[in-house]
Amino acid sequence: MAQLTLRVLHGADRGKIYDGIATPVTIGREEGNTIQLNDERISRYHLKLQHDNDKIVLTDLESTNGTKVNGEEIQVRIVRDGDIIAVGRSVLLVGSHSDIERRIADIASRLPAADAARARAMRDRLERISSGDRDHDSAVIEELGEARMPLLPPGPPPLPTPLGPSQAAELAELLDYVQGVLRDATESAVKRPGGESVEIDFAPWQAILDLQATLAELLRKVSEPRDGMR
Repeated sequence: MAQLTLRVLHGADRGKIYDGIATPVTIGREEGNTIQLNDERISRYHLKLQHDNDKIVLTDLESTNGTKVNGEEIQVRIVRDGDIIAVGRSVLLVGSHSDIERRIADIASRLPAADAARARAMRDRLERISSGDRDHDSAVIEELGEARMPLLPPGPPPLPTPLGPSQAAELAELLDYVQGVLRDATESAVKRPGGESVEIDFAPWQAILDLQATLAELLRKVSEPRDGMR
């Protein structure tokens, strides 16, 4: 069990703070949810936040209008302090002021000066939005558009740990498959004079599109709710 803070930045419940709530947490428009939001575009049981392996995992419970984290449509995602969750017409910020401060300090200590400055600027925007010093909703949404980038160091996300031998082998097979499709496509690419454009044949291009579709299917499979809650 973990505790987290959620602050409503936009929507009918704007300004509400859910501080130190224990996981698991469900959000929706029904009374049975941990957090009930007054938003007709939110499903009865819209999403779930749960603690697993020292992380907070957000799962969309097959909602009608979907869930976005940091501007991206998701089905399952690890969320961290400073992340923005959008459901229906409502927008929530993960973490208290001090939670976000700690995360910014941790990121800044491990980044080059330029990236650390960008992380601090992001923190300032998030805190300005959440402080409620905006007069109009349109201004709030404009600011939220600037906050699409999550507060993460550059590079790919870390591999899940711990992994058992069979899980590690299965993950390696999946990554080998993805890497193979991309390798074949890049090997067939032709760089045109001047280096301003690159062309690939139709077959490898179709393979990339097929890979994208396959990954989308896999993402849906791994994110399907397992507790039967809708």
